[in-house]
Amino acid sequence: MVDRPATAATLVTVSSGQPFLTSLNPTAVGNATKVFDVDSALTDTAVSGAYIDEIFFRYTKKVIQTIDAVTASAGTYSATSTTCTVTLSGGHNLEIGQKVFLDFTSYNSGVVPKDDEFTVLDTVNFTSTTFDVTVPSQSASNGNVNISLPTDFCFYLVNTGTITNINQFFPLFVASVDSSQQSYSCTLNEVLPFINHPTVQAGSNFVTANNEVAPKQRGLMLKRGQALYVAASGATALTNGFYCNVQGGFY
Repeated sequence: MVDRPATAATLVTVSSGQPFLTSLNPTAVGNATKVFDVDSALTDTAVSGAYIDEIFFRYTKKVIQTIDAVTASAGTYSATSTTCTVTLSGGHNLEIGQKVFLDFTSYNSGVVPKDDEFTVLDTVNFTSTTFDVTVPSQSASNGNVNISLPTDFCFYLVNTGTITNINQFFPLFVASVDSSQQSYSCTLNEVLPFINHPTVQAGSNFVTANNEVAPKQRGLMLKRGQALYVAASGATALTNGFYCNVQGGFY
């Protein structure tokens, strides 16, 4: 089916202009970056459409503990035994089960927990401003902490070569990149949608016969005249960006 293989790599630093918790739509036409184009200008009659079978992010540099795409958020913590509750007055974008890096900067009593990457727990303390993590057993302690939150990216389908209105961005899916993920695959993280199309080029499954990330079982089909855009969540641009790599082919 694919006649002309295609791979695109685009540096993404632009943010949508508002947190995705408010809206997925960009606040301005320029608040999203084009990462794949299927002849949106309608100048190449040899193209009928395109198939995208993988999208992956690569951070612009190698880091030791946590990526610094945005400044870590300041918060407070309270730790007792093996449970540490973190509070951010400005809220967070974490999901249960997601990884988060915590930098404990001070303590008022007890012993400060060790800086590390933790898993967000499913507890009654999980709200829009608080969450729990498990720490090594210790005496009661509380103080300040810097939280390295995930970087969220929304992908948009656009049906025109010239964007004049934010309503021309149609949100498709959101990829949430943990603060320690220097490389992120939308296929392996099962973010790229299932594709409703015969997959004659499908290879073996990665793990088992019914694995959900089998090659070619996830992807996007775009017709001629469409393009794929992406934006990071937030009001300001990323301090350090990610390369958004799209691979597929034209037919």
